[in-house]
Formats: sequence, C-alpha cells, structure tokens
Amino acid sequence: MYATTAELDALALPPDVASKADVAEKEAALEAASALADSYLRQAGYVVPITTPGDDLKNAVCEIAAYNLAVSKNLAPEGGEVSNLYLRKREAIRWLERVAAGKAALEGQDASGGEAYIVTDPKREW
Repeated sequence: MYATTAELDALALPPDVASKADVAEKEAALEAASALADSYLRQAGYVVPITTPGDDLKNAVCEIAAYNLAVSKNLAPEGGEVSNLYLRKREAIRWLERVAAGKAALEGQDASGGEAYIVTDPKREW
C-alpha cells in the first residue's frame, strides 16, 4: 500500500464515509488503488512497488481509494460526475496516465529501472 488508513482519512476520505468504513475496508480500498497505480507505474518503467512513495503518489492513491470506498458504501454524492470526490479521483487517474506516458514523474523516483550501461576501455566483454 502506498498510503496508510490515517493518510486516507486525512487526505481524501469524507467524514461520512470514514465513519462508516472499518480499517479492513479502508486497507482493501488502498490495496486496490495501489495495485491500479502500479499498472501505470510499470508502464512508465518504474520498478514496483515503490518503496518510498512521495506525497504525489500517496495523494493519487488516496483519491482513488476514497472514491471507490464511497461507491462501495453507497455514499457517493448525487450527480457523481460533477462531485468533488469524483473529480479528484479522475484527476488522480489523469496524473497516473501522464506518468505512464512519460509526461510526469514521481517525486524522488527514477524510472530507469536501476539498470546500468558500462563502457570500458579496453573492451572487457562484461
């Protein structure tokens, strides 16, 4: 998981949803949102899971988890596609799409996958 349940509560979860969801449900929503984020991050060349997620990734995962948890609890606001909760989730997905396309990068991470290209003189056939 890229965020804790406390971070989910503080960053994205509306109080009515937070009060009706237990810790296990919050963790499941965070796990699912983290797995979704991983699919975008892999496409961008990141080695997943990210061991030290930055605030950008934590926020995106929390926004997605909050919306999905609200929907699962039947607490998503009326007029879903114009609700703040939905718009924040949609923006998190768009950010992940930009990361996957190489148009945005994760805070403090390297998408190179940790591989090195070594050149020696004379050639050593490594």
